[in-house]
This record gives sequence, structure tokens and C-alpha cells, in this order.
Amino acid sequence: MELEVKEITKNFGSKRVLNDINMTVKSGEIHGLLGKNGAGKSTLVNIISGVISDYKGNIIIGGKNLDNLNVKERQNSGIYVVPQHAAIIPNLSIGENLFLGMLPENKGIVQLTKMYKKAKEILSEYGVSYDVETKIGKLPLLDQRKINIIRAIFSRASLIILDEPTTALSVADRNNLFNFVRDLSSKGTSFIFISHYMEEILELCDSVTVIRDGISFANYPIKDVNEDILTNMIVGDDVTLVERSRTHLSQLREKPLVKIKDMNGSGIHNINFEMEYGEVVGVVGLPDSGSREFCRTIGGMSPFKGDIKLAGKLIRNFKSPKEAIKNSVVYVSFDRHKEGIIPLRSIRENINLSILDKIKTKLGIIKSKQDVQNAEYYFSNLSVNALSTEEAVGKLSGGNQQKVIIAKALSVKPNLLILDEPTIGIDVKSREEILGVVNNLSKEEGLGVLYLTNDYNELLRICDRVLFFNDGEVIKDVKNENLTEEEVVRLRDNIIESGEAL
Repeated sequence: MELEVKEITKNFGSKRVLNDINMTVKSGEIHGLLGKNGAGKSTLVNIISGVISDYKGNIIIGGKNLDNLNVKERQNSGIYVVPQHAAIIPNLSIGENLFLGMLPENKGIVQLTKMYKKAKEILSEYGVSYDVETKIGKLPLLDQRKINIIRAIFSRASLIILDEPTTALSVADRNNLFNFVRDLSSKGTSFIFISHYMEEILELCDSVTVIRDGISFANYPIKDVNEDILTNMIVGDDVTLVERSRTHLSQLREKPLVKIKDMNGSGIHNINFEMEYGEVVGVVGLPDSGSREFCRTIGGMSPFKGDIKLAGKLIRNFKSPKEAIKNSVVYVSFDRHKEGIIPLRSIRENINLSILDKIKTKLGIIKSKQDVQNAEYYFSNLSVNALSTEEAVGKLSGGNQQKVIIAKALSVKPNLLILDEPTIGIDVKSREEILGVVNNLSKEEGLGVLYLTNDYNELLRICDRVLFFNDGEVIKDVKNENLTEEEVVRLRDNIIESGEAL
């Protein structure tokens, strides 16, 4: 069924968030929705789905006006949202999650046998073959999201809104999900696909709408746009993509910044590795390849055996992130919500969390001058978009939250910064600002950076060389001399297929 969004306007107090938004999603179409954080995407989705009911304009699906309907009634009319973080109850079975709110009952008793039989039939129809009695929390993220989508279709959804569905997925899992969506689209299901990654929009979608500062640039056929056009629409002016020059590497110091010998730990073994001052080293590998395990281990998240020499100092082990920080190593997690921010605390408090020992007196009293000065310095230098450092981090957009996390890491003045998917789920302008900070600090101050990402375009623009992981080991170490995304994928996949070693 076709969705029509007509002249949607929404104010929060005196602030106009959406201004006469128009958008059309045709039956069986995959429609991309782009915009930087704070542009109004979430507000529009909440209006379409019925979470927000106080607005001007019209939401029409299949010719039916939905303006007076609540969330449940809109779901019954065919609109369903699959959120960024899989909407599951981990300790319930796949079958129970599939039938949430619709459990088959007889006189108040859930008919489990009937439910599991029907669940098995439904999953089989969509090519997902799990034991339906398995706890859904044990499934990979890809399959959790697939089941969320299947549940939407089973709930009679004709339009599914996918909000950042590729977050934390590998490239292989992302492609698997895309094929799944394409197949459903070919059978008539419509999708609104929200992503900060323009290459995903260009690859998957039939058309695209951009929202910028509450204004829509609507219904562009995907064949009529490219990355530059979309970037301009999103930001409102040209954004210069960071392209790293590698001439600085000839000026590096004689001794390496990092020298790792015979490192073994959880998910990794026999790691031998060196990196120079000022180097940005990319890390590539599918889940459980050892790539993330390597980064987290060096960051103090997991114990190891072996030796690390850092700036000439021999370190036997990091027993905790705190100990890693004392040795000038900082790990920035891929999961900013669980391991990066304290949402209810201020920007100032979050930035200074990593240096509390340095800005406290012996009696445990925080030195207010240093506390404020450090927070203000990084608040300004990383261009955090907020009224002041006293604003709660939880109120910020994803891109600004990530800037606060990186400010917290840089406050340590590290020699080695480990970035694990640092730009995931953030807008293009924030992404380039973060890449610019990484680029400048590595060149100007000799900061060494380990950079793990599944966005290979981004990887190749910022990294000097690339480590390929498989089965817990570094299999290849390749200089980034005109490498392409296709070559990175080919090398990664060949390593997996052949078990090739150094």
C-alpha cells in the first residue's frame, strides 16, 4: 500500500521541528530517509507511527487517513517500526517473541504447542531455520533483526520502517539483511530505510528523501543522486571528506610506538605486531575473527599473556581499562550506550570521567578549575553541539555523544587510541569532524591509532595500513597504497576461504 506524508508540521514549544514535510512511499518500494542527527527524522517516524499525535498535516496509507489513529490502530493499518536496537525479550523463546501481544490462548492458558508449530511455519516461509524454542537472546544480531521484520509482516505490516538496521552488523550480515529486504519488497512490502551511510542508501533504495533542519527534499529516484548530491542536501553546504596524506610517515621516530610480542588471550593468539608514532592502522575482520577481541584486549577489557612495549616501556599485562589508561592506552567502545556514556550526567562530567584521579585532591574533592577548563577545551575543539557543558549527554544527538566520548578519551593524553566503530550511527558532518581530529592528532602529536570499522570507504580514507584478522590471528598486514574497498573485501574473503597465513 502507498504511504503519503502530506505537509506535516510539528512544533515543540516555540521551536518548529518539521515544516511542511512531504514524502511518498510506493507499494513495494524501498525508500531511503537521510538527515543528520537532530534534522527531524525521528520526529517524522514518531508521527507516521502514531507515537506523536499532535501535528498538522496528513498521514495516509492505501487511501486511508490515519491522523486520528493511535499506535496500535496504525499497526493494524499496516505501519510497523523496527527500531535500531532489536525489540526483543532476550529470555523468551523465538516463538514467544514472534507472538508477543498475540499469544494463542484457551481460557487464559497459552497454547505453546500451537504457538511453536505456527512459529516454525512462519520462519520457514522466510528462510530462517532456528529451533523456535531457543531463547532469542542467543541469536546473532542479524537474525534478531530478521525476526523483528518477520514479526512485523506477521502482524499484517505493509510498510516497515527500518531504523538504522545495520548497526553492529558485519558487511556479510548487512548484505544478507539487504537481500532479505529486497525479497520482501519484491513481494509487495514497502520499506522506509533510515541510515547514516549513504552507500547503503545508494545500494539498497529505490528512492530517497532527505530532511534538513525540518525541511524535506523528497522523493528523489536513486538513479538521479550520488554521494556528493546527498551530502550537500544533508548538510546544506559542501562537506570536505577527510583524505589522509601519508607523507608524514617518513618523519617518524626511530623506535616504534607499540611492539607486541606473542600476545595470547580470549579469542586471539600468537599476535606479533608493531606500529609507529603517528600511524593510523586499520583493523579488518568478521565477527569472532579476533579483530575486535584484539582491540578490546589492548584496551584492558580482557587479560592476555605476552609482552607489550609502549613508547619503549615494557608492560606485561593490562588487568583493567583503568590500568591501560595509566599506561596511556584508551579504548573507545563500539557500544557508546553501554560502555561510553552516562546519559543522565553532564557533558563536563562525562568528559572528565577518565581523568578524575588527576583532578581530585587527596581528600577526593574535584578541583573545579581544572574540571571546567578540560571540559570546555574539548567541548570547543570537537565542536560539540550543545548549549553548554552542563547539558546532559543523554539529550545529545548520536554524533555529539560520540564527540563527548572521544573527548573523554583524548583527555587522558594517550599515546595509543583504539577506536572501535567510532562513526557508527552518526551523521556525515560529525563523521568527518571525528576523522579530521584523528588525522590531525596523529600527524601533529604522534598519536597512534588502531581503527576498527566495517565501513571500508572510511577505513581507507584514514588508515596508513590494514591488519586482516581470521581465527584469532593477524593473517595479513597490508600498506594502504591505493587500496580499494573491493580489494579489502576480496582479501578478507580469500583469507577466510583459504586459511591463508602470513
